[in-house]
Amino acid sequence: MSQALHMLRAFLAQPRDPRLGLFTGDALYEMGEREAAVAVWSMADDFDPRIRRLRQAADAPAEAIAASRRADAAFRAHFSELHRRAIDTFQQRCDGDISRVLQAIWPMTHDAPFTWQHPLQQPAIFYLPGLAAQPVTPNSALPWSGPVMAAWEAIASEYQAAMAQAIELAPYVPASARDPRWQTLSGTLDWSAIHLYQQGQRTAHAARFPRTLEALAQADLVRVNGEPMEIFFSRLRPGAHIPPHFGLTNTRLTVHLPITVPTPCAIRVGEATCHWREGVITAFDDSFEHEAWNRSDSDRVVLIFEAHHPGLSADERAAIEQAYSVRQAWLDGRRALLEALLRG
Repeated sequence: MSQALHMLRAFLAQPRDPRLGLFTGDALYEMGEREAAVAVWSMADDFDPRIRRLRQAADAPAEAIAASRRADAAFRAHFSELHRRAIDTFQQRCDGDISRVLQAIWPMTHDAPFTWQHPLQQPAIFYLPGLAAQPVTPNSALPWSGPVMAAWEAIASEYQAAMAQAIELAPYVPASARDPRWQTLSGTLDWSAIHLYQQGQRTAHAARFPRTLEALAQADLVRVNGEPMEIFFSRLRPGAHIPPHFGLTNTRLTVHLPITVPTPCAIRVGEATCHWREGVITAFDDSFEHEAWNRSDSDRVVLIFEAHHPGLSADERAAIEQAYSVRQAWLDGRRALLEALLRG
């Protein structure tokens, strides 16, 4: 067995070792196993994003800088081609215009220079150029907003009943968060949540909110395999501040239905500052830099869910879902790909 495959076997036993991941991927790359190399580098990058950042570290060893450069270039080439193939395949069975989706940008893995439409709009994961860049979308542009707001009293009652029964809230920012921006919130209940759906999965709490879910069935929810991507009650304690940050994509709106709004508390999206009103939806594009604060002496509570950007066609939505699905399928299959290589 070659040295590269010996290293791969060791890496699969210790996938959290970033140095081993960097040089195992590099050995596979030199062996001509380019896809396997990206699989190793991406698995290592999941635990330590320095894998690709080392190329910019002047004080790193020369061999690590060179390997990091190869890893970054291979990442970009592989994932950009994966996107192109996914959209080309989708286009073969679609009559609509999805050219904007073909030109979409995955900022962390794009293989060519690009510019943002707006300096305060920088989505971390997926960016669709040409989509209207509007920090806050008026409710008049969202036909489903009226029926959802009409259910506000029922939704608020379910939340209050759950709190009276001491439902468990979870820190919104996990204790494992590494980004220093989240240091004051990580692992604390200063910003906490009751998740009904999380990452497309229904939670044990969902059964306690039937009227909430019935109301949101009328909204244009972002879904994964037919299930809502995300629905949760967000509680911000007095004095808490959510620091400025960018969301994941400009193809979705983050929707707030305020349950309890003391004063003063607000959210800034781009250059717009919004003051929540109980029962009135605020729908915003969280790919714009945004932050929120509660400077009152009581909790601020909003129901949060994700809706499609109204500027997307049905074909574009489906094409985007296809692109995400193909990407996720490749990520889910990385270990199997590497184990098959070991078996020969």
